[in-house]
Amino acid sequence: MSQSDTLVHLFAGGCGGTVGAILTCPLEVVKTRLQSSSVTLYISEVQLNTMTGASVNRVARVSPGPLHCLKMILEKEGSRSLFRGLGPNLVGVAPSRAIYFAAYSNCKEKMNNIFDPDSTQVHMISAAMAGAVHRSRCCLLSVAKC
Repeated sequence: MSQSDTLVHLFAGGCGGTVGAILTCPLEVVKTRLQSSSVTLYISEVQLNTMTGASVNRVARVSPGPLHCLKMILEKEGSRSLFRGLGPNLVGVAPSRAIYFAAYSNCKEKMNNIFDPDSTQVHMISAAMAGAVHRSRCCLLSVAKC
């Protein structure tokens, strides 16, 4: 594999990771809000009885759903708030995906010389090796932060 092919895979992986992070950022914001939210809706079941009047049978705690959370974020904070934290996310995702794609393509080229070209074994071993390279990069970066 030539150096230009490796650069193409690095660029494609970085672009793919960037687009994926941008598209999923609103979902991540909603998920985080739902996980950290202490908002609970209390719904009471009221029955009207002609003999005794109104009576409350039970009170149920219901957490708001993702669509309700999304609606509240858009109403109170605006659409820009759905992309909070995107910058730091891109700093991690773009290089990570770039390294993964480049490692996968390099390993796949080498494995095609050993096994049947483009066989299941080639794809699985290449994915495993690219994952190992990707994880070792993450481990090195987390140790460097300490």
